[in-house]
Amino acid sequence: MPLIHILGYAGLVPFIGLTCLQLWPQLMTFPASFTAFQSYSQIILAFMAGVLWPVLYQHSGKLFPLWVVSFALAGWFSSLLLPKQQLLVLAAAFIALRLFEYTQSSQLDYSPAYNRLRNHLTTVVVLCHLLYWLSLTG
Repeated sequence: MPLIHILGYAGLVPFIGLTCLQLWPQLMTFPASFTAFQSYSQIILAFMAGVLWPVLYQHSGKLFPLWVVSFALAGWFSSLLLPKQQLLVLAAAFIALRLFEYTQSSQLDYSPAYNRLRNHLTTVVVLCHLLYWLSLTG
């Protein structure tokens, strides 16, 4: 397995771990789990949007730069919302980022293996956000 895949899947550990701690608090008491989940989510969203920056330089003059920056800003602005709203905004931002990548596929030179990786990562991240959100609604 290529290192990028190992690192990508390893990046899911905080999402999955913190979601499990929220769903089953008897595993371990960690009072800052939401803050950790939310901040990690913002960091990863900004990182994933930042991966698009090299393409930005190839397509100056289009609205591409605004889209790329908007994902990181949406993550940051979500911190001004209530926790349940933050989770939904962040989940939507991850979905929107992946959809944006699909619409820009002619400019993005992703291999089929990297596309599969991104699909897997986005799916798990969004599911973790939704499970965490469900745990707060109960």
